[in-house]
Amino acid sequence: MIRAGAAAMVIAVTAAVFPGVATPEGFATSFADVPATGGITLGAMVMQPSSPGPHPLAVLIGAWGGGRTQNIIPARDLANRGYVVISYGARGFGESGGAVEVAGPDDITDVSTVIDWTLAHTAADPARIGVGGVSYGAGIGLIAAGFDARIKAVASLSGWADLVASLTQNDTRHGLAGLVLYLSGKANGTLSPETDTMLTKFLEPAISDADSQAVIDWSRPRSPSSYVDRINANHPAVLAIQTWSETVFQPGQMADLYQRLTGPKRAEFVPGDHAASESGGLLGLPSDTWTSVYRWFDAHVAGTDTSIETEPPVVTRARPGTQRPEYHADWPSFVASPSRSYLGRDTLQATPAAWSGSIAANRDTVANGGIPLATYSLEALSGNPPTAFLWQVDRGSGAVWSQPPVKAVTQLRGSLRAHLTVVPPATVGSVVAYVYDVDPLGTGSLVDYLPYSWKHATPGRPQPVDLDFSPTAYTLAAGHHLALVVDSKDPLFLDWNTGDGRLGFVSTAADPSWLEVPVRKTGVTP
Repeated sequence: MIRAGAAAMVIAVTAAVFPGVATPEGFATSFADVPATGGITLGAMVMQPSSPGPHPLAVLIGAWGGGRTQNIIPARDLANRGYVVISYGARGFGESGGAVEVAGPDDITDVSTVIDWTLAHTAADPARIGVGGVSYGAGIGLIAAGFDARIKAVASLSGWADLVASLTQNDTRHGLAGLVLYLSGKANGTLSPETDTMLTKFLEPAISDADSQAVIDWSRPRSPSSYVDRINANHPAVLAIQTWSETVFQPGQMADLYQRLTGPKRAEFVPGDHAASESGGLLGLPSDTWTSVYRWFDAHVAGTDTSIETEPPVVTRARPGTQRPEYHADWPSFVASPSRSYLGRDTLQATPAAWSGSIAANRDTVANGGIPLATYSLEALSGNPPTAFLWQVDRGSGAVWSQPPVKAVTQLRGSLRAHLTVVPPATVGSVVAYVYDVDPLGTGSLVDYLPYSWKHATPGRPQPVDLDFSPTAYTLAAGHHLALVVDSKDPLFLDWNTGDGRLGFVSTAADPSWLEVPVRKTGVTP
């Protein structure tokens, strides 16, 4: 959940858009305080075309920590296209009163309140309303579409579908992302007592089962996936744009939500981390992401240009580098056929193998998932994923399995899967698995990673570990190979490792370990 408020305020000063003054573009800008539930006001910025209405309405909701001017550039662009635009900061942030509820009931009611106010005070058309936002604003807007049938279209940029899955995967908490969320929320807003309590519980190193369940119960009603039936009943047109390497809201949850939606829909998946693809547009730079938003609203809110509806609705850009978009009729059309390799002692091979081995538990290696909101944002700019020298992985602390180099360019399209059997040294513990694209010199570019924890194991008894990675689009160059690395720590996660010991791995003829990769070969050779 990004904060671009400081940059947006600089833009606000230099954009020469002043309250109540008509601009050369043909709209007037003003600031307002919108009365909302609980006796608070929401700080809003309104842009209204100078031409007679009624005009289509675009409601832009601020991201985590953002205020009413955070979306000033998209607001300007939409106003220039003939929209009445109201951009506001969610309660507890920016100029808005109240406290941060993390897409709580009041946040959802606020969307309808802002729509009511705008219809009463501008020449907005009640039959043509769209709602959009980045990150925090995306989640609020998507949920609101299930509660306000006037919303005809939603643009969800780097939003979440399932807050439970965003915070925890395979019983492993995304601790560093949660810490960034908590500290930035405290620094840039006013957290409600409930929000403060839940995020504090979440960050407890040894969280109890009761507190874990409390966080889950708090998160579930803050998840758009909990309201799919309501959203489908209202039939808004939903545009979802997500990055492949999302540290906060993994792309798989949005792919799942997309498939459950029954109304008009479009999904775009691009390289980078949380909010990386839309940040340039917030700063006034050319942005394919925001262009898609404008086209989506033109088709489903204003009704002025429906050309985007003639395109296949699933659009993907593969990693690494800057690759051309690929278009698909639906999500299954994107997913390639699985190809399974079996884990030998240190190889990925065509046939199952029986073996056993171990590594030191509770020790890290050079393999890691990167720095939240930084590592993959750099990838969005440079095209280069985070790297590690695979020969530097301490084999006493991490296990490495490598496949032979591929002879032709190979497209990975979909979700990687793996099956391991571990022998835990303690009742609780964790592993983190990484898949690397390794060049001939041994430099590994991170394709995907996933944690897995157990909380009620019997020490010394083999336990299956099944890993379903988030979907990705990655193109493996000829002469490169894939490698699977497994260790037991990563700064991104609050793991359950309790001390030293040996973490074992076992593969048998009856239950072999394997890595499954969705592969589409191109036939291109060096």
